[in-house]
Amino acid sequence: MSLPIIKVHWLEQSRAFRVLWLLDHLKLEYEIIPYKRDANFRAPPELKKIHPLGRSPLLEIEDRETGKKKILAESGFIFQYILQHFDHSHVLMSEDSDIADQINYYLFYSEGSLQPPLMMEFVLSKVRESGMPFPISYLAGKVASKISQAYSQGEMKNQFDFVEGEISKNNGYLVDGKLSGADILMSFPLQMAFQRNFATPEEYPAISKWLKTITSEGSYDISKEKAQALGSKF
Repeated sequence: MSLPIIKVHWLEQSRAFRVLWLLDHLKLEYEIIPYKRDANFRAPPELKKIHPLGRSPLLEIEDRETGKKKILAESGFIFQYILQHFDHSHVLMSEDSDIADQINYYLFYSEGSLQPPLMMEFVLSKVRESGMPFPISYLAGKVASKISQAYSQGEMKNQFDFVEGEISKNNGYLVDGKLSGADILMSFPLQMAFQRNFATPEEYPAISKWLKTITSEGSYDISKEKAQALGSKF
C-alpha cells in the first residue's frame, strides 16, 4: 500500500519548522507549500483558504487512490498523527505503551503548559519595548512588570525546572534516554526561551546540552536548509 501525498502548508519564521524536521527524520517524502508573513508579521489571508483559523502549520494528507484529502491543524495533533500513521519502525515513537504514553504527554504539554507563560512573557516584553512616550511608557512598563512577577515569571521557572529534571533523569532526552517526537516538538519553545533570555545555560545546563544534542541530528540540518531556502532565518 502506497503512502499518501503529504503537503506541509508552511509559514516562514514559525513553529512549522518542527513538522519538516519530524518528516525528514522519518525519511518521508513531502511537499512544502510556503507562505510569507505580512508587514505586521502575521500569517497571510491565503492560509484561511486551507483552514478557517488561517494558522500554520497545516498538514494536508491526500489518498493517492481516492484523492480524498484531510487537513490537520495544531502541532501536537499533527505530530501524533504522523507518529501513529507513519512511524511504523518506531524511530521516534516507542512500541512500549508506557513509553509511548510519555511521548504523547509532551505533545500536549508543549502547547498546553509550556508555551502559554512563554507567550505572555514575550508579549509583556514587547510592551516594555514599545517606544511609547513618557510617562505612558513608565506606567505601561510598571503594569507589565507587575503582571510578569505575578504570573509568567514564576510559571516559566516552574516549567523550566520540571523539564530540566526530566532531561536529567532520562539520560539527556525527554523520554527513555533517546530522541523521540517529544524532543522535536519541545525544541521550539525552549530554543526561544534561551534566545529571549528567559532562561540561561547556567541556570538550566541539562536543557542547554539537550538542545545542542538534538539539533546536531542530520535531519535537523536537512530541514534547516529547506527552511532557509524559503526565507527563514536561524
